[in-house]
Amino acid sequence: MIATIALEFGSGVFDALLGSSVRAIVLALATWLVLRSVGPQRPAVQHGAWTAVLLGMLLLPLPGVVGSGSGLSPGVALESAIPVFETPLIAQAESLTHSSAGMPTSNWRGICGLLFVFGTVVLLARHLIARRRVRRLLRQAEPLEWPALESLARVSLRAAPGRKPPRLLAIQGVGGPFAYGALRPVIVLPGEWSNWSPKKLEAVLLHELTHVFRRDGIAEALAAVVASVFWFHPLSYMLKRRLRVLAEAACDDHAVLVSGDREGYAQALLEIARDWRGFRTLPITSMAGGVSLGGRIERILGKTRLESGLLSRAVGSCVVAVVLVATLALSCVTVTFAQDRGVALNGSVQDPSGARVPWASVVLTEVEKGLSEATTAGADGSFRIEGLEPSAFYQVEVHGPVGFVSHRQALDLTADAQLDVTLGMKRVVEAIVVSGTRPARDPAQPRSGRRRIRVGGNVREARLMHHVPATYPADAEREGVTGTVVLEAVIGTDGNPASIATVNSIVDGRLVDAAVKAVRQWRYDPALLNGRPVEVIVTIRVAFELP
Repeated sequence: MIATIALEFGSGVFDALLGSSVRAIVLALATWLVLRSVGPQRPAVQHGAWTAVLLGMLLLPLPGVVGSGSGLSPGVALESAIPVFETPLIAQAESLTHSSAGMPTSNWRGICGLLFVFGTVVLLARHLIARRRVRRLLRQAEPLEWPALESLARVSLRAAPGRKPPRLLAIQGVGGPFAYGALRPVIVLPGEWSNWSPKKLEAVLLHELTHVFRRDGIAEALAAVVASVFWFHPLSYMLKRRLRVLAEAACDDHAVLVSGDREGYAQALLEIARDWRGFRTLPITSMAGGVSLGGRIERILGKTRLESGLLSRAVGSCVVAVVLVATLALSCVTVTFAQDRGVALNGSVQDPSGARVPWASVVLTEVEKGLSEATTAGADGSFRIEGLEPSAFYQVEVHGPVGFVSHRQALDLTADAQLDVTLGMKRVVEAIVVSGTRPARDPAQPRSGRRRIRVGGNVREARLMHHVPATYPADAEREGVTGTVVLEAVIGTDGNPASIATVNSIVDGRLVDAAVKAVRQWRYDPALLNGRPVEVIVTIRVAFELP
């Protein structure tokens, strides 16, 4: 039971991540086109837009993270429905299965989904371990008192009034300065900071202060979470790298804009990069930790017009709102496309105790058009039928193994639906005969004539005596084509199938030909009504499945 629930959860995760991966590419492409169409933007604006894309990418899988998968059994499963004569005539389902039908179901979607979850857990654990290493490193730090830090923050970061500067720490042995923390950030300087020139110290503090006041620690943590969830998606790593480049460019711009000394800042950046011994695996933002150092130096010393690296709250909120609205609109468009391809019915079959019933047959009929589709529940009792035409007039029939009562109900399938069926147990009828002593007949009374009563209703069902298994078409097997063929045939008084017709339409023709060819060779012991052979209609389901 636990394995079944895990596979269902894994199927939901797989479906959610697969759909979200495609939509994330569309969202990123739309953002790139918008940024290109509006012309060159300062790094701070671009950083805000791509951070919003990361947030949207993280929110995309949440609505569909819970789903259920359908199990498919290997081999070919066979089921036949044989009518029992009642008043009125009602068809009851009986099941015949190959020996391979008892084999366990392979739910590849559920397995892949669980592998995705496992990879996410491993990467998140790795990220948490790296953060713990940083906190352990900070325990060795020595607090620094530098009165000019608060005035520097107040003068250089006018866009964030009321914000207190972060704590300033010094650690012996680190190769260079860095900022760390999302909620309570700190700036760490190496032990030799006291040997720096005032201009170099001012350049370093301006850069790291900009990281803190831009909240780049939050963006870095968000990128790490997205890369852990979408660890299989190249877009997550591209966005993480792009955000790091833009964050360093925005901090460079702001530091140079405040200091007004391009050459001095470039010299300080070169010296920091030369001495940097780095912590490549730690979640920190460092002045020398960015990429494309040569490009940064060239940009600083060039004639590029530098602007503030800070985003105002209004601009940041506007950028995030636009991207999130685009995410919502993209989700709606995706749903519309899914409806154009047809609707799907997901569900499960269980007994009165709540345990799953495997290998139950599910028949779905559109009443107005008479179109039928069928499938077989897997070993976990779950099933799925896709590609259905939307309609409010469907009827579903679920037939379980011997001993269960068949389930029938009307169903509205104008949109994707979930149906969980509980099959009841058949009633057991016991007949008890109570014997007594007949009283002696009075000789004076005349004998009454015996009444003859005709007794009928003696029915023996048709039984399959000779079964020829269907052969999987080689070309369909190579192409991975699966499906359930529903046939209807008349079992004559000689036990031979006749008038074999296909009931469902959404199935590959090669599978239909293979099923009909096999059924023509079957032989039945005919049904008997009051001892005489009679013709009966039989519904046969041949499921072609691949492991």
